[in-house]
Amino acid sequence: MTGIYRFDAMDWHAPTAPGTDPEAAAESARRGARRGFLAQGDSGFYAQIVDIPPDFEAPPHSHDHAEVFVVLEGSCTFDGDPLKPYDMAVVAADQVYGFTSGSDGLRFLIVRTGRASFATAQA
Repeated sequence: MTGIYRFDAMDWHAPTAPGTDPEAAAESARRGARRGFLAQGDSGFYAQIVDIPPDFEAPPHSHDHAEVFVVLEGSCTFDGDPLKPYDMAVVAADQVYGFTSGSDGLRFLIVRTGRASFATAQA
């Protein structure tokens, strides 16, 4: 079966995952962070689009599934490396990473092969 997902039909919500601090998620949403789900398990894929406001720092964290992180619009610094539209990072499961959106904000696509949890990196 082919799954068709339409950007204009996505329900947007605050980005959360198992392990997310509810207060941090609420503050992110207040600042304009949001995500919309695309595929959620079709043929093993989980995909989402995430919007992040300008100059927003996503602190070091990890997920329990590997992911492909593709910049669609805007820019960010990802673990110290600048990324612009169509640049991509591949992140292994449980690998700690962080990013800061640029002054133009950030829209990115995430594709995983599982529904990932969230873990803040230990200091």
